[in-house]
Amino acid sequence: MAAHLESYDSGKHDEHTVAQLIFQSDPVFNTLVYGKNAVAAVERLIRLGDNYFDSRYTRCAIHEASLVGVIVGFPISEKTEIDRKSGKDFARAMGFFRFLARIPLFVRMDKMMPAAEDENGYYIHTISVDSEQRGRGFGSEMIEQIASEHGALYLHVNRDNEEAIRFYERNGFKRLAEGSMMHKGRELSQVLMSRG
Repeated sequence: MAAHLESYDSGKHDEHTVAQLIFQSDPVFNTLVYGKNAVAAVERLIRLGDNYFDSRYTRCAIHEASLVGVIVGFPISEKTEIDRKSGKDFARAMGFFRFLARIPLFVRMDKMMPAAEDENGYYIHTISVDSEQRGRGFGSEMIEQIASEHGALYLHVNRDNEEAIRFYERNGFKRLAEGSMMHKGRELSQVLMSRG
């Protein structure tokens, strides 16, 4: 299964499909972050540009002219600045007051995320394969293409997403650390994983 990666292009790739793929990467945390209308919020972020989902960081996996997956990532050395810019766009995408109400949650979430200390590494913010295309090797191909370009890879994954953790382990990732927080009586955890 050969898929190639290309930068997101609003004239070529369907924004809604890309936003849905981003949401599907982790519906639990993406709903927590972006709210009940998460896909619409991600679409607005894609349109705004200078944030996590900027075309510089969002790449589409294409197989036989079809969008089968998406991977969002950037150098760890740029992560702090991208986080800052993304925060500004979150306020615009969600609405200022909804964003303001979520700031305490964002602060708690940030504290629970173990940091990747390797400034030379590459951080995978999001990776997702269309549910109808899973099991065909596209996710592994995306990781291999990114690894060939960037070397050491880091990502966070929901601890409860055992299928994703197994996928990452099959692709050479190892668990480094875990952080958790309580939210509405439920423990939420993120595992930091690395490869290379």
